[in-house]
Amino acid sequence: MKIAIVSDFFVPHYQGGGERRYFEIAKRLVAQGHRVDVICMKIEGTQNQETIDGIKVYHIGPVIKNPPHRSSLDFMKFILATFRWIIQHNYDVIDAQTYAPLFPSFMAGKLKKTPVVATIHDVSSGGDDQWIQSSKTAAMVEKFLCRLPYDKIITVSNATKKSLIENYGTNENRVEVVYNGVDLELIDSVKISNQQENNLIFVGRLVPHKHVDHLLRVINLLKNEISDIKLVIVGQGRDKENLINLTRQMNLQRHVKFLDNLSYEELIKEIKKSSVLVLPSTREGFGMVLAEAGACKIPVVAYASGGVLEVVENGYNGYLLEPYDLEGLGKKIKLLCENHSKSTKLGLNGYEKVQRYFTWDIVLKSILNIYQNF
Repeated sequence: MKIAIVSDFFVPHYQGGGERRYFEIAKRLVAQGHRVDVICMKIEGTQNQETIDGIKVYHIGPVIKNPPHRSSLDFMKFILATFRWIIQHNYDVIDAQTYAPLFPSFMAGKLKKTPVVATIHDVSSGGDDQWIQSSKTAAMVEKFLCRLPYDKIITVSNATKKSLIENYGTNENRVEVVYNGVDLELIDSVKISNQQENNLIFVGRLVPHKHVDHLLRVINLLKNEISDIKLVIVGQGRDKENLINLTRQMNLQRHVKFLDNLSYEELIKEIKKSSVLVLPSTREGFGMVLAEAGACKIPVVAYASGGVLEVVENGYNGYLLEPYDLEGLGKKIKLLCENHSKSTKLGLNGYEKVQRYFTWDIVLKSILNIYQNF
């Protein structure tokens, strides 16, 4: 098969959870003999065309200087460039990721009579996101895009599927759930010298709905009880400067470190060195980093939202708190920092759950079944 995956960005130039998902899928498709083209925005400093693990990557449209930030004009240029690209090339199936790639892929695919799959990682139901500033406008555009009659919609959790059907009127028969996965063999091969006690980690985009500020406020309280507590924040996004300033205001420089632009191996090392991974997000389609923490045998503490509930079982491989429960967040973090046997048990349970549900071999089988049934 000749497959087009249309996305905003691609690894290694941008390391989001969605980007890692279709990189892992694409390289496995190539290994099975399929041709995969990735069509994405051009980040400043990248070539127009490159080959990554056998995947043909084409950077088109506007030059993005500071991803993930893009202007409305950037989106329009990319939409037009994507439409032209698909019209000019032939594919057996087009898999478009949310959000900017959806409309041009759908329109061009229909004109070319090529099956179009929409991969919708999560939905905001009017909530804030970094891709467009006005939440009212975002809600209108999102609803329009989710209601387009794609040949199939892939989403990464039953929570997102439920939201698509109930809030957007999406045809239930068109929606398939395919979880995210992790590369257990690769993660197992990454070694560290030692795990650091009382070391927390957050991994994700630094945007409002991730609520990293909640974590900073919890650290500000816990530092009085756990004097050597540390937090590593891995990610980039428009909230980064605000979070750095909040760290200074709370005098947390000794406790908090910001990292970005890590290779995947470096990221896994940071997770493995940690005692607990914390995700205080109120909007998660799946939360790939939760599965990665499980693969690293690290327990998690997270807000009970969206697809998080399908990865984390409260008391089994981590703890779930109601959103905005900062006191509860602090208590569970403190418990796992102080109770090493409990922390170890939850970490091992997380690894076992990943083995059962969240490997890329399982994901690939489901994806191919969808692609080949058109």
